[in-house]
Amino acid sequence: MLRILLFGDAAGVSQLLRHLPVGHVVGIVGAAVRPQYHDDLLELAARMTVPFLVQPRWGSPEYAHFVGAIEALGADLIWVNSYSMIIRADVLSLSRLGGINIHHALLPRNRGCNPIQWAIINRDTETGVTLHELTSGIDEGPIIAQRRVALLFEDTWQTLRDRLARATDELIAANLPQILSGSWTAHDQDERAANYCCRRTPDDGLFRWSQPVVAIYNHIRALLPPLPPAFYVDGEGRRVGMDRYFTPCEVTALKYGPLGGCVLEADSVRLRPLWRTDAPLVEEWSSHDEARILNAASRHCAEQDHLATVEATIAERTDRLLFVIEERASSKAIGTCRLQNIGWRHRNAELRVRISDGSSAHEAYAAEAIRLLCRFAFVDLSLHRICLHPAETELSIIRACEKAGFVREGSLTEAVLVDGRWLDLAVMGLIERDE
Repeated sequence: MLRILLFGDAAGVSQLLRHLPVGHVVGIVGAAVRPQYHDDLLELAARMTVPFLVQPRWGSPEYAHFVGAIEALGADLIWVNSYSMIIRADVLSLSRLGGINIHHALLPRNRGCNPIQWAIINRDTETGVTLHELTSGIDEGPIIAQRRVALLFEDTWQTLRDRLARATDELIAANLPQILSGSWTAHDQDERAANYCCRRTPDDGLFRWSQPVVAIYNHIRALLPPLPPAFYVDGEGRRVGMDRYFTPCEVTALKYGPLGGCVLEADSVRLRPLWRTDAPLVEEWSSHDEARILNAASRHCAEQDHLATVEATIAERTDRLLFVIEERASSKAIGTCRLQNIGWRHRNAELRVRISDGSSAHEAYAAEAIRLLCRFAFVDLSLHRICLHPAETELSIIRACEKAGFVREGSLTEAVLVDGRWLDLAVMGLIERDE
């Protein structure tokens, strides 16, 4: 029977124990740098009637005694899951089969500490779990098996952690027979694709409102409490922590509001994030014939429905961002524009615009608003492509799009039904490099 020595925190060791048959575990080891887990690990060891050891820092007076205690256990294999210290070669050599580790990343990407947080901050679209052999390098050993996990734009570090835990269970179950028989195979990592993650500290949570919206959003969702949260420094030098999840719409409202102090404006118009109190204006503009054509695929709805839509967009949705268009000279609200159907993985979105002003400046205002919104999409959201589908009859909007840099790519024949009449839609697109 394979004698296995477990290294990890309480969650990592508990997960391994759920899969390992009774009798294989000869001891449990916790890290001296994570004393908060020691009581739970001691309880697990007592339940298994095996020794509990604490790995001291290398070079400390206790280290030699620790190595001797490991040798006395006579383990065939060291199995590590969620551990915070390096296991040196002098310990690995005491196990007949060496050691294996579970790492929450798709090695060789994101070796090292806090891979879940770094995957979110670096805007990875995929991560996963790797079972690999231990070597003297950090997460550099040959790969035994992996499970891929999609990293969703809505994920926080907790939701991603939970999905990675399920993937880890699958990975352990699928490979346990080979591990227990000592007959697993492994392949070397591709060093050309490797990168390392440094250990994060509370000070690393700092962000500035001058950063792109998507960078701030990723920072917040990667560091939600109970971790030390993302924070900014206010005008009086105080740290202000972001202690809950904020949607991209909420982050945008903070950045382009009094708190962040940033502005989106051109010669004649400015954009500001849509507020809850703007719902009646949305209702008014939606009832205009012109707005109905520009938004032909949408149905007319009651004011309370518009209020619900505005509230849901601000507080819940991540695929839509709404702005009010204001005339700079008067600060009068003259329309709305939005990015919708945002595809974060492929970095694209659809743009909609409504201008309630029927004056001769209508087309110029629309062109400026479209240009501002595209700049926001490319810089703040890191999108790559924006599309727009105005009705073929809306020549002023088509001209405004062309002034903003959009290229006509084709048309959709009889794509929408308005007042009993089928309308063709123009297909217009703008790529980041064209802006």
